[in-house]
Amino acid sequence: MSTPNPDARAVVEYRIPALSLQAGDLVNTSPGGDDDWQQVLSVHTKETPGAEPEPAALIAEIGDRYVVVRLTDIAPVDTPVYFAEGTAFGYGAGDGESVGGTEAGADSLVAELVSEPDAARVFLYTRYELVTVRS
Repeated sequence: MSTPNPDARAVVEYRIPALSLQAGDLVNTSPGGDDDWQQVLSVHTKETPGAEPEPAALIAEIGDRYVVVRLTDIAPVDTPVYFAEGTAFGYGAGDGESVGGTEAGADSLVAELVSEPDAARVFLYTRYELVTVRS
């Protein structure tokens, strides 16, 4: 018999049908690889196409075979961050090209590395596809 984890921060991952997704759910868009957790912003189906024109138009076109899911698009910052004179930089986060006289691999402003506040992406799942979520 296992003992329950006393840490309230513990998370359980499980799979649910895409048709069961709801706004606010956390979805791993890359299970089995480098995890990419994003929050569900909206779910659109034939039964509930929603008021947003683009997802509703797509649902009208593809019918009842798919679920259209709008997710956040928050990119990871996979580099150490440091501060210099009150400004945050990502160490060695340059893209490897010389731009405007900045050499390859140079440090970048953290503000240039993070996603836009309203960035979103759209995924299509089949109605019965199992999607990895967490509590």
